Amino acid sequence: MTNKEARKYVIGLTGGIATGKTLVLRMLKELGAYTIDADDLAHILMRRNGPLYQPIITEFGRYVLDENGEIDRGKLGEIVFASPRALAHLEAITHPVIIAVTRRLIDQAKADVVAIEAIKLVESGLAQECDAVWVVTARPDVQLHRLMTKRRLSSSQALLRLEAQPAPEVWIARADVVIDNSGDILETWKAVQRHFAAIPRAVVPAPETARAAEVSIAPELSPAELLRELRVRRARRSDLTEIAALIAHATHGERRMDEAQMMEHFFSKGYFLADAGGQLLGIMGLHTENLIATLDDCMVRSATLWPTVGKALLEAVEEDARQLSCEVMLAFLRPEAGPMATILFERHGFVRQQVEDLSIKMWREAAEQYAGDDSVLMVKRLLDHQIMRPI
Repeated sequence: MTNKEARKYVIGLTGGIATGKTLVLRMLKELGAYTIDADDLAHILMRRNGPLYQPIITEFGRYVLDENGEIDRGKLGEIVFASPRALAHLEAITHPVIIAVTRRLIDQAKADVVAIEAIKLVESGLAQECDAVWVVTARPDVQLHRLMTKRRLSSSQALLRLEAQPAPEVWIARADVVIDNSGDILETWKAVQRHFAAIPRAVVPAPETARAAEVSIAPELSPAELLRELRVRRARRSDLTEIAALIAHATHGERRMDEAQMMEHFFSKGYFLADAGGQLLGIMGLHTENLIATLDDCMVRSATLWPTVGKALLEAVEEDARQLSCEVMLAFLRPEAGPMATILFERHGFVRQQVEDLSIKMWREAAEQYAGDDSVLMVKRLLDHQIMRPI
């Protein structure tokens, strides 16, 4: 099924492990596509009171639950990856529900282009919902390096994961578009832009021409002028140079990033920035996954701006996390943020915690990805468990 009747063009995005599918998905989002991550969607649908929760427990037993009564995907994986029959049973439960919810999300999307990331795009039947299949590839040595550095696997564990994957030729045979993500992120970005521009003009508006950066680090505003002109918005690619300059300024030159590094940061999270009168005053980086919001790169131009600029940024990112039905915010404050930042977060209901003290396993696992750089972890519960309704 295509979505020509609804004037929507659906891209199915797939490829092997550690090829960079999520990176390409975020690039498509930056170009204006509405994006769906099928794996994230499955996480949500498997949560307690979600439509997949009880059928999975009925099929595999309460052994697959963690100490909080949630499905432990690690335990479930031990069962299904050791038995093709068990895997087939799991997919028979999950795939129809994921496809049904995906169809609803496509119908509700306001964008003319929808991109769906799914490692089993073809096997699950999701490819039938798509107008084109895009396959992301990477050299095996690059995949191995990413698995070892980003997922903290040993070389033997990483090799086992790679050996369990289909050969690259299998993925490529399914593709209408192939994106090689082995090298420079800027080259990947150019390839994504080129193929996106080739989507029929009847359904895709031309991407906006990149504008010159709108903000800069300029002379101080008076407090009254700042409050009058302060605005918070999502960052655009045209802001990257200014964001890099503020990061270098806030870290006293310890973090200086080139264009490629900033692009990688930009496509790994959503930056919010605050500006007034042409001055970039502060930034925060928000990443949401599996109903968990993680917040880092919390920086303002000077410590005196935390009660105003910091407050406006924090309220904006928290509202965004709530709109996405996130149940918790994990904020990581670097030492240079200073005591004023900690005070602000505490006044907004955040509590300082150690990663190992987080009671919910999924929260701990998310926090562990950010731990280790002397950051202070601040935690705020946003929502209690609820019936999961994907946004």
